[in-house]
Amino acid sequence: MSYQFIQSIQGDRFDIVGDIHGEIEALSTLLQVLGYDAQGQHPQQRKLIFVGDLCDRGQNSVAVLRQVKHMIEQGNAYCVMGNHELNLIIKAYREGNGWYFGSPHMDDQQPFDSVAATPEDQQWILAFLHHLPLALESDQLRIVHACWDMQSIQRLKSIDTLHLHAAYEYFVQQTQQHIEDAGIAEQAFKEIEQFRAELTDPKSEMPWLKHLAQKEWIEQMYNPIKVTTSGAEYMTDRPIYAGGKWRMKDRLPWWQYYQEDVPVVIGHYWRNLNPSGVKTGLFHEVDPLQWFGHKQNVFCVDYSVGKRYLDRRHQREFSHKLAALRWPERQLILEDGSRYLTHGFG
Repeated sequence: MSYQFIQSIQGDRFDIVGDIHGEIEALSTLLQVLGYDAQGQHPQQRKLIFVGDLCDRGQNSVAVLRQVKHMIEQGNAYCVMGNHELNLIIKAYREGNGWYFGSPHMDDQQPFDSVAATPEDQQWILAFLHHLPLALESDQLRIVHACWDMQSIQRLKSIDTLHLHAAYEYFVQQTQQHIEDAGIAEQAFKEIEQFRAELTDPKSEMPWLKHLAQKEWIEQMYNPIKVTTSGAEYMTDRPIYAGGKWRMKDRLPWWQYYQEDVPVVIGHYWRNLNPSGVKTGLFHEVDPLQWFGHKQNVFCVDYSVGKRYLDRRHQREFSHKLAALRWPERQLILEDGSRYLTHGFG
C-alpha cells in the first residue's frame, strides 16, 4: 500500500488542537476540558485533529507522541506532520530536538530538560511519524501544518511512493538539479565563500546576495513537503537576520492568495492570545481570535505553548495556553476552560 500525502477526514465535528511541543500536562488538561477520555473517545462522538509539531522544546515529547499515536490507533484522532516531526525523519538536528538525537548537539545548546527518548522509543516514534499525512481534507475542511498551496498539494497527490523519506529525498535532488542546471549553485557558493564570516554576524553590514536568495527560495518553494510543513516564502529585497544567520528570504502570508472556498486550519505561526502580549510577525494586524486571508477562511490555532520552556527558565507563570478550535462551532477552547467565539469567518 502506497503512502498517501493527503488523506481524507471522516466525520463532521472536530476539535483541532494547536502545536503541543512536548507539553504533556497541557495536552492532558485540554483533553479533559474538551470532554475526551484517555482513548480519545468523546460522548458526542467528536474527533480530535492535531495540526503537527507534537514534539520538541517541552518537557515530554515522548509522552505526547505516545498519547496521540494511541488515540489515532483507536480511530478517535487524526494528525498531520509538522516541520518538527519532519526534522526527526530526515535527521535534521535542530534546537529543541536533543531529546531524540541526544543533547546537547550542535543546534541544541540550550537546556530544555526534556525526557530523553530511549532506543526503543526512537524506533516506534519513527515508524509512527512515517504514517502521518502532510494534509487532511474533506468537502468542508482542510488541515495542514503551515501552508495549503494548491500547486504543492497537487504535486503531492501525483506522487506514488511507499516511503515519505524517499519522497523528500526525491524532491531535494530534483531541486538541487534545477539549481545546478540554472547556474545558480556555483554563483551562490561564491557569494557564501565571500561573505562566510558576515553571514552569521548580526552586526555585519550584509549586502543582499542575489544568487543565494534564488538558491534559498528554490530549495523551499520547489519542495512541496517543505512548503506544507514550514510554509511559503518569498525573496526579500534586503537581508533579514533570523535564526542565527542572515537570510535573503522571509515567510509569505500565503493566505492572502488562497482563492478556495474550503476553510483551512493551520498551526506553525506562533499566535499570541495573551492580552498583554505584542502581536508580531505575520499576525501583527490580525486579532488573535480572527479568521484571516483573502476569503477570511484561514485560522491558525498555534498559541505559542512551545515557548513555555522560557517561562520555566525564568521561573514565571506560563504566558501561553494550549488551545483547540471546535469545528463547526468555530469556538476556541483553552486548557484552563476559557471559551471564545472566533470572528470574521467567510
